[in-house]
Amino acid sequence: MADSDQNSAQFSAAVDEYLTRAYNGDRRRKFLESGGWEPSFAAELADLGWYALAVPESHGGLGAPLSELGPVFMQFGRHLVVGPLLEDILLPAMLQRPDDWNSAPAVAASVETGVPLALVDPGVTTDWAEDLGSVTLSEQQLTGTVNAVRFARQASLLVVVAEADTGSAVCLVDPTDPGVRIEDLDSADPATEFARVVLSGVRADGVSPIRPADNELVARIRSWARLLIACELSGVAQRSLEHTVEYLTQREQFDRPIGSFQAVKHIAADMHARSAGLKNLCLASLATADRASVAELDMLAATAKAHAAEAAVRVCEDAIQLHGGMGFTTESDVSWYYKHALALRGWYGDETELRQRIGAALLASDSTADSGNSARDVVPNEPERQK
Repeated sequence: MADSDQNSAQFSAAVDEYLTRAYNGDRRRKFLESGGWEPSFAAELADLGWYALAVPESHGGLGAPLSELGPVFMQFGRHLVVGPLLEDILLPAMLQRPDDWNSAPAVAASVETGVPLALVDPGVTTDWAEDLGSVTLSEQQLTGTVNAVRFARQASLLVVVAEADTGSAVCLVDPTDPGVRIEDLDSADPATEFARVVLSGVRADGVSPIRPADNELVARIRSWARLLIACELSGVAQRSLEHTVEYLTQREQFDRPIGSFQAVKHIAADMHARSAGLKNLCLASLATADRASVAELDMLAATAKAHAAEAAVRVCEDAIQLHGGMGFTTESDVSWYYKHALALRGWYGDETELRQRIGAALLASDSTADSGNSARDVVPNEPERQK
């Protein structure tokens, strides 16, 4: 086994062991019922160093490649961990470089304390882009609205993706700036809080561009978000299957475990096939993601997320069906997993949106083949919103 594989397995096993011991059913249910945010739990994970997994060793982190985060996010999905794990683990790794770590102390502080970062990105969807909103950077001012942002109310820093004349820009914004308004929103996801973020002429002295007009940075943030969400959905599917198998071997009808009935076996087999296939696809994608070009990573992530969006929801739906009426109640764990899967399904693209993106990229690469360009030299454009 390669060193990277060993490290990844060790990270995953350590996370699984801790969550099994310290994030039991009653504690998890309490956090889920309270809306998906618990500051003491976030601080606890910060003390464990989880947010520093991909932070450079020179700054106190473990320096893990982003691909080694995938199995960890599978465990987050299996245990239905609440909180801004994607934002607090991925963003510090993506935004900071060893030579400019001190340029964003709020990013470093989030790693140490667990106080969230919030990613204000209109690019979480293209099909519903008009409803989600947009942000523009013009004359050193940020203006716009994004109608769905995870954990914006709790965040110590807003990481804003804005459109400028020269392309996309990533900016750091203090949420207490007078030009920032954050409005709470209802959330159907028990593991996540949402808010609306309105930026009204936030000036450049309240904005810290990390890499102005850096389209590659934006593309990579979105691709890694898709890939890690796919891994989390894989964990959701895996645990939903495990819960269901446990139930089928215990629940009896006509003096027989219901798992012995042929029709039930067929559904369970389909669940296993979808869950195992999704896990294998995620692992295969992670194996080459660190070395991938921008376009290659975009394709890997879009493919994994498209499959995850469909497969995980299908597994959860089958789990609820096999649990019967109890599966729809909050007394059953599968109902919580189903709600979370539905929320993650559309975050950075559901299967329909991403299939269009994949198709557009394939056609674009084919059209450039005759001119001597390869697919990895082409960064796919966002597909047009369906009318």
